[in-house]
Amino acid sequence: MFKKLTNPFTYIAGKKSLLIGLLVIFATSIVAFYSNTYFPDIISVKMGVDLSLISGVTQNFLNWIVVSLLFYLAAISLSKSKIRIVDIFGTQALARIPYFFVSLISFSEVIDLYGKYLLWVYMKHGEPIEITMVQKSIAVFFLFVSLLLTIWLVTLMFNAYKVAANLKGARLIASFIVIMIISMVVLTYLSPIILSMIK
Repeated sequence: MFKKLTNPFTYIAGKKSLLIGLLVIFATSIVAFYSNTYFPDIISVKMGVDLSLISGVTQNFLNWIVVSLLFYLAAISLSKSKIRIVDIFGTQALARIPYFFVSLISFSEVIDLYGKYLLWVYMKHGEPIEITMVQKSIAVFFLFVSLLLTIWLVTLMFNAYKVAANLKGARLIASFIVIMIISMVVLTYLSPIILSMIK
């Protein structure tokens, strides 16, 4: 069971993973719109963000396209195997599923309330916030679950790349880390440009 959750790509790949993955990204975008969740890059999460549906959909698909393209370029450069672009893009799309659950968590207003509470207590920013111990506990629990889901996301992305690119060892680890960093840098500059075009 654990293997299927962390590495389903030995069972699902190619067009099937692409189709399911595209549905996952779109469904995540819809839920994120109603829960005011924003994914500015491949792993970051911002809650309480009021963003249009088209902007959210665009950002989530942009995150997937950028990192998948970089993984594909790395795979064809480093792997001795024949690389299929549908495997790279399909498995990376499917790997986005943990953030569907993150967007569900954001329906709870307690995390946003806790964030405002911390800003006031430690930085004197905003207005005084009253929050109960139960609310604090719930917020910390949800944040912990969100962290676990982020770890699951990165694990899925790593295994998706490993399987689709047929890489192992130092090449696999080093290229994965570099691509993750480059993806976040690229999205930091590219996202505002693309989103400004659709407003």
